[in-house]
Amino acid sequence: MIKKLNQYNKHLILLSIAAAIVFGIYVPNTFLSIKFLGDLFINLLKLFALPLICSALIAALGGMSNNLSHLKSLSLKVVGYMLLSEIIAVTIALTLFNVLHPGSGGNPALILSGQVYEPSSPQSFGLVNFILSIFPDNIFSALAHFQLLPVVIFSILFGIGCCLVGDVAKPLIQLATGIREASSKCLHGVMLLAPVGIFTLVGAGIAQSSLSGDLRADLVALFSFVAVLFIGLFLHALWQLVAVVIVSKQNVRQILHHSIPVFSTAFGTSSSVATLPVAMHSADQLKSKPFVTRFMLPLCASINVGGMMMYEMAAVLFFSQMLGLDLSLSQQILLAVACIFGGMAEGGIPETSMVSLVVVFRIVNIPLSAITLLLPLDRIIDRVRTVVNIFGNMCGVILVSRWSGEDREVK
Repeated sequence: MIKKLNQYNKHLILLSIAAAIVFGIYVPNTFLSIKFLGDLFINLLKLFALPLICSALIAALGGMSNNLSHLKSLSLKVVGYMLLSEIIAVTIALTLFNVLHPGSGGNPALILSGQVYEPSSPQSFGLVNFILSIFPDNIFSALAHFQLLPVVIFSILFGIGCCLVGDVAKPLIQLATGIREASSKCLHGVMLLAPVGIFTLVGAGIAQSSLSGDLRADLVALFSFVAVLFIGLFLHALWQLVAVVIVSKQNVRQILHHSIPVFSTAFGTSSSVATLPVAMHSADQLKSKPFVTRFMLPLCASINVGGMMMYEMAAVLFFSQMLGLDLSLSQQILLAVACIFGGMAEGGIPETSMVSLVVVFRIVNIPLSAITLLLPLDRIIDRVRTVVNIFGNMCGVILVSRWSGEDREVK
């Protein structure tokens, strides 16, 4: 029975998404009593994802005793790829929205509510606070609040410490390896419940939008914004796919075939963190190096969220154009930097984009009421950009695996 579920799980997931769309539109009340199943699915994913991330990083880094030169080389490649990906993401948004101007001619009354708009100059976006937040004084508090980035930083530093200590830390490394394998096995079991969890998650989001009286008006007002944003997300995924095809010599069909479980899980959960186990498995099938996968994917899930950064950049430019605000190139670059840091702070957790938008909107004093126009569609947009984020991270793992030469893999 379990073998059959594993064999047809990806097909069941796709079927559950199609069913969720139909039921969400025509029988929205169906999801009022079963939405908890989706929440349960996400809770189970998070329950085992965090120990998997910590143990995978500690086991991978701690196992590199007396070989830190490889870690340094790999880290430079990973950081370089993430920065390149994030810069390209915000650049795509800057280019599309400056060329197409989808916000020009829009009705500013939708967000001003009779108030007079008073633009402000760009301000500090809390760089110091961001740096302090990734080095908390209590790692257990970060664990309790599922703050992924501090946990990732701690795991990296602790793994490097185990590596420097050498043989004394072998019991810790063996423990981390055991936790990693057990967590991975548990997560594979949780993924058998994916069709049910994704059906309720996607269906509940569509049902909520269908029951909203303002949905149609919001769709009309934001159609151009969403269309341009989706074009940008497509272009961001496309350049990474082309890069993988060229560098890894794998064909497009093979890459997309192994990516289907990643796409469906990312779309259903809207969480890069929850999709990590599936992405790791798919990356291995696409000939990535296990050590690179274990080191890079957890880190990318928290700070390489190009789709989120593009969304923030697109939103602030769209509403600036609607308000008639002419932003200079230097102001737009500052906004792009703010979007990159805001996306890093988002942490790969679903439905936190509104918090990041508040930070970016305040830089140019866009009324926060503008966020309410995005709320009805945010869940769908969030799912699409999560698909792009995790796919881009997978592509990055494959590319860095190819560029890492003879870097030693940890089994």
